[in-house]
Amino acid sequence: MDVKGVAFLARQAQAEQTFGVERWRAFLAEQAKRDPLFAQPVLPVTRIPADAFLRLNDALTRQFYAGDPQAYWKYGVKSAEYALSLGQLKAIFSKGEHRRFALFTPGIWKGYFTAGDLTAQINGNVAELRITGVPRPHIYFELSVMGFASGGIAYLSGMEISHEVLKGFSRGDPEVVYRFTLPS
Repeated sequence: MDVKGVAFLARQAQAEQTFGVERWRAFLAEQAKRDPLFAQPVLPVTRIPADAFLRLNDALTRQFYAGDPQAYWKYGVKSAEYALSLGQLKAIFSKGEHRRFALFTPGIWKGYFTAGDLTAQINGNVAELRITGVPRPHIYFELSVMGFASGGIAYLSGMEISHEVLKGFSRGDPEVVYRFTLPS
């Protein structure tokens, strides 16, 4: 499984904005000692082996968030807010299109990862998102992706939303299933 460079670039932009360019560069230089691919420029289409990408995110979480796994959720929420307000999804979605966004999340998965699947179904005011077939289950895939979905739905609806975790890598399950309550 590979992670596409666009995911790395989103993390870089977020880290630079939050901690400053110099701290990010120093962090990345340390990571490049373990994974030399991070010494090279990463383009949106660059394929990064999932293990290297996960090591980078785990190290980032340890160094900047004291190892708090909820940082992965925050990465997702902030990435969605950026993508919808300034980034690649701004031209695709307008305020109030949170239902359409929830149904679009499988396309976002395919834009970031080369394996596994994300499916989305809406029944009434409930959106159910399911991640399956991930060869390297890790809380990053669960929390950052579901955080992205949550952040996007909240951003487009203008309301905080609730969710229920039915299954998750964080619980030792082989798949992830979340239910989000959508605003009317």
